Amino acid sequence: MRTIYLFDVDGTLTPPKQKAAEIFRRQFFEWVKDKEVYLVSGGSFVRLTEQLSPEVMDSIEGVFACMGNVYYRRKKGEARAWFHEYEHKFEPSKELLSDLDLAAADSKYPTKTGKHYESRTGMVNFSIVGMNATQEQRDKYVTYDAEHKERQAIVKELRKKHPKCDFVIGGAVSIDIFNKGRDKSQVIREHFKNLSQDVIIHFVGDRIEYPGNDYAIAEAVRKRAYGNVHPVESWKDTAVLLKSL
Repeated sequence: MRTIYLFDVDGTLTPPKQKAAEIFRRQFFEWVKDKEVYLVSGGSFVRLTEQLSPEVMDSIEGVFACMGNVYYRRKKGEARAWFHEYEHKFEPSKELLSDLDLAAADSKYPTKTGKHYESRTGMVNFSIVGMNATQEQRDKYVTYDAEHKERQAIVKELRKKHPKCDFVIGGAVSIDIFNKGRDKSQVIREHFKNLSQDVIIHFVGDRIEYPGNDYAIAEAVRKRAYGNVHPVESWKDTAVLLKSL
């Protein structure tokens, strides 16, 4: 029976926005060799390659980057040869960008490093602490947000103001923004729409609880007859899980 494995990256295969631990990178590389594996991430293809290594990337079937808004497929038999089959665009309105600037300015969090948002294919990534933050600054914001639930409050408010967009908590410190319906669930809903119901799908992610950016795809996988969802909290959990998948 055909089995498909879908993996989030940040917080699932690697520490957020960091390279994979070498011991796990080697384990994952060996594990994927005889399996149909895809990545489903909010990050860009370039960043995912930096995190996991070209060697690992060349061993998987495809990459759904930027929340699934761009799909890269590997050319069989050619190393380092990829092409993207489709991409969905997202043009944030001036009103949305203004509200993001306002959210950053109004935040009571004391450390802000600038560049609070960046555009990616089909989405915008927003961060209170800023894209220029060091790992130490990011870690401190993680602790702050865990206590104050700031990102949840921002998501709730922005959803009211911008009903045509969706806002989800992504990674360790950020919020992912995109057109409604253009979340990770589009991978199941569109790319695998003609997949037979007897195909087994496993999804592994760390932001499966609402309003995390893995929630939508987890729900889509659960609706399938042979859909399996595996919540993890770090790559260490994934390392243990791989032994039983």
